[in-house]
Order: sequence, then C-alpha cells, then structure tokens
Amino acid sequence: MNEEGITEFFRKSINILFVSSPRGTSIGVLIGVILDGLLGLAYPLVKSIEFLNFSAIKMWHLIGLGVVSIHLPSYLRRKEVDQSILNAIKYIEDQKKNKSISDWQAKQMYFNLHNKVLESVTLNKDAQETTNSFNKFVTQPQSKEKSNK
Repeated sequence: MNEEGITEFFRKSINILFVSSPRGTSIGVLIGVILDGLLGLAYPLVKSIEFLNFSAIKMWHLIGLGVVSIHLPSYLRRKEVDQSILNAIKYIEDQKKNKSISDWQAKQMYFNLHNKVLESVTLNKDAQETTNSFNKFVTQPQSKEKSNK
C-alpha cells in the first residue's frame, strides 16, 4: 500500500469514528492531548528510565491511545448479528452463485430483508415515548375554527 492509500485509509477511519461516536472520539482526542501534556511535564523524571525511550512517543500515539481506550469498551460490548439475518444473507448469496436468481432479484431480496430488519428494531423506552407523543401530536384532528362572517 502506498503513502496515499495509507493516508486515505486513516482519513476514512477518523471520519467514521467522528460520525459514529463524536463525543467518545472527541474525549479520546482530549485524553491524548492531556497525556501528552502530562508526559511533557514528567519528562525530566521519566527520562532517567533508560530501557524505555519516552521521547519516541509522539502526540499522535497518545491521541490514538485515548481514542482506542474510549471506544474499546463499546467494541467489546457490541452485539452479534442475529443468526437468522446471516442465514438470509447466505441464502441470497448462494442463490446468486448458483444463478438461480438474477441480480435485480437479489437486490430486491436484500431490500426486503433490510425492511424486515428495520421493522423488527425496537427503540429504547425514552425514544419510544417521544415517538409516541410526536405521533399523537401529528395525528390529532385539526379543529376547524368557525368564522364569524
């Protein structure tokens, strides 16, 4: 991989982190900057440790450490994809590979699967209450004002 490819990979990765979890990524960056400051303050003390070269640690390393430390718990708690969804995807892929279905049929099957999954997703309690109150507000019949003409 050339330098341009590596740069593009890191740019996309950072963009994904900031879009998927802007608060966590920002806190991770802040932690890295704070660690850099603390390392700078403690540098006279830690430079006496000869078997570790603390001057090789750059701010980017510490920012990366901060971002990883913030995102690691959520990564470890992530949920597995439901096996029925994986089976449906495998079925569609097998049908495409066997030429039993055309590309447009496969796309339609993916679209239908996508809709089924979205229908089965439930919102958390607060979001559900907000959605219900919003739906009640939107669906209330409008009262007609009587004009006095």
